[in-house]
Amino acid sequence: MMSDHEDVGIGSFACAFGDVECEPEKIPDFGALWETVSFGTDFREMGCTTYRKMSGPVEDYVVDAVRRTLRDAGVAAADIDHLVFATSDPTLALLPSDFAGRVLLALGMDDCVPHVMSYQRCCSSLTALRHGQRLLADPEATHVVVVAVDFMPHDRDRVLPYAIFGDAAASCLLARRPGLVRLVSSGIKIDPEGLRGRDTFVSRQDVAERTLSAVLRAGGRQQAKISKVFAANLHKPLTLFNATSVGLRPDTLHFADTLAAYGHCGNADWMINLADYHERFGIQPGQTYMAQSLAPGFYACGLLEGSAQ
Repeated sequence: MMSDHEDVGIGSFACAFGDVECEPEKIPDFGALWETVSFGTDFREMGCTTYRKMSGPVEDYVVDAVRRTLRDAGVAAADIDHLVFATSDPTLALLPSDFAGRVLLALGMDDCVPHVMSYQRCCSSLTALRHGQRLLADPEATHVVVVAVDFMPHDRDRVLPYAIFGDAAASCLLARRPGLVRLVSSGIKIDPEGLRGRDTFVSRQDVAERTLSAVLRAGGRQQAKISKVFAANLHKPLTLFNATSVGLRPDTLHFADTLAAYGHCGNADWMINLADYHERFGIQPGQTYMAQSLAPGFYACGLLEGSAQ
């Protein structure tokens, strides 16, 4: 759990999606795969029309996202002190051993320290954001980039319980100056039954309620004041039901359009949805927003406050 009201701004969100657009139903044996992992749930209700696939090396998409973040912020690559990668467990195992070095060299980050956050499945990026903010406690550090990346090399592996995985990287900049938002509080908790593969509605609701109440308490905020929730891009009816079960109004969730276009992009979802919402409607100063991530065994959320840039 973390509550930190220091003036660390977070902004310049950028997303790099896989360049090949695909339809889930064209994955070989899609119907049988979906039936097996999602227990008879009607795929048509999910809300995913297409997903994106990377055709080149994953570092190219990461570099693209980070370059656009730096360009938007007007910050040089040489000024970045730390680059925090966040990825889910399966993706971590797929990254080449020199992945961080390739990214740093391609970006020209000659004095930048790489970090990686993982083993929290699709919740890793919220922990990475918190870690990035803490890195700025060092008075010699001025800029931190957080980048979330997830991808699947084989299409059949994209069909997972209540989700169709797409490939994407999303990045943002943390600095000691006003940004688009600031992190008020965040937290992650574990559902032991989910880690055992035996999670239920009750266990998922319990971990969500425990995490949400702790984050609200740490941030000194009321749940009713949350303007928008940047949710995970999972099966639409399930996502809305899970939100209602912990008192989040379904009309506050922003995820349906990006779910339709890109599918579930792992731990990058909340960043993608925040960037999409800001582009469409604009983040408002003083408003409270929530970033949310969940996976079997985990629930994470963070409170963000809109800032005047």
